[in-house]
Amino acid sequence: MFRPSQSLLFRPMPVLNKLKIHHPLPLNPRESKQLLNLLTTSFRQQLDSEHPQFRDSTAITSLNHHTSRRSRRSSLSDHERTPTDRHMHSLLTNPLFNLSLESGDSNVVLSKDPMDIFNKAVANGMMTTSDAKACLAAKKSQIVRSSVLSVRDGMKESGAGLQVLKWLVSSGTTNRTDFLEDIAFMKIMMEYMVAEGLQEAAWKWVKRSLENFSKVLLLSGEDFVAAQKEVVGPLLLLVKAEAADSTSPTSLDAAFMTMSRAAGYLGGLSTSEMTRILGPPGWFLIRATVMPRSTRPRPSESAFESFLSLIPVISKSPARYLAHLSLLHPTKPNPDLALDYIRSINASMSKKNARQSKAATESDHHNIQLGLDTANYLLVQHRYTEADEVMEFLRTHYPKQLGIKEMRQLEQAKAEASSLELLERLGLA
Repeated sequence: MFRPSQSLLFRPMPVLNKLKIHHPLPLNPRESKQLLNLLTTSFRQQLDSEHPQFRDSTAITSLNHHTSRRSRRSSLSDHERTPTDRHMHSLLTNPLFNLSLESGDSNVVLSKDPMDIFNKAVANGMMTTSDAKACLAAKKSQIVRSSVLSVRDGMKESGAGLQVLKWLVSSGTTNRTDFLEDIAFMKIMMEYMVAEGLQEAAWKWVKRSLENFSKVLLLSGEDFVAAQKEVVGPLLLLVKAEAADSTSPTSLDAAFMTMSRAAGYLGGLSTSEMTRILGPPGWFLIRATVMPRSTRPRPSESAFESFLSLIPVISKSPARYLAHLSLLHPTKPNPDLALDYIRSINASMSKKNARQSKAATESDHHNIQLGLDTANYLLVQHRYTEADEVMEFLRTHYPKQLGIKEMRQLEQAKAEASSLELLERLGLA
């Protein structure tokens, strides 16, 4: 197929000047589907370039900064404070951790198990939560490099989480709450506890942390924000562990039910107070549900609806998320709320002529994804007029994010594009 050069596209074209320009003809179903695929592909490419794969640590970065100032917090940065810590650090950074699994004989392979080092350190009374985190992380790295089909199954078979849990209890560490503030340790520990079916022990920690929320309400400003993240941290990490999707797609059912169980413990709180607790893990689950980052199994109707019922206390502006989740319902998808929302913001954005000059926000990306999902659903249901309406909304308000800035410059030529063949000649398909 002949494609004109970039310079040729933007030069005056005598042939086009002779064409009689009139309003574009309505797209047929095949053309509508082709255009939606174009918009979807270009948007996802633009989104990936601006926002790399979502990182689990994003929501707790500031919490790490806050807790690092605590005098009793154990961390790897403390390894030079005492001879014991220096010795423990030398063990954990031993080259045995980095040896190839294929090198040496079977006796050497057995000696490389990070949990052997953990057990020796526990026997000598030298273990800390930070050192336990290093052992768990090294063990997980071994599992990832092994031939297991599922990392979660490999973690379960290792029993490493149960070993660390027994140490936490026997050492009296769980009698205090300061270990809950070691976010790096808690993150990987929650992953092992979920893999090994130790959620009930994790829930004891979550409930103990949530009991401190009344004290948080007495604070203000930055102190309030930091304390709020400390209180919510264990719940957020448990939800993330339930939703972990490392090697094989994982259903969000368990994560949805975790949110419902947490809400059940908050019955005496006001809506605003519940929002402060359920907001962070709720936002994480919304992203995991609506953004096209993985192909998870379809959730069950009961689990999905339990989460849907919590949206009004997760977000202060729930309309968009109720609309998007209703569209993605596993058994009864409904585009009506999505169409209502898109039409309402279309009317509002049309009054703001300078809107396109601003940098894209997370809200913009959510709106775009909602529009693409809505248009795709409407096309499948043969509701072509409404699908074209949604795609026109996307082309009008998000041309840069969709990667179609040049569409405006070729608007006159596009008016004659009544077939996909002409769209391809113009370089748009």
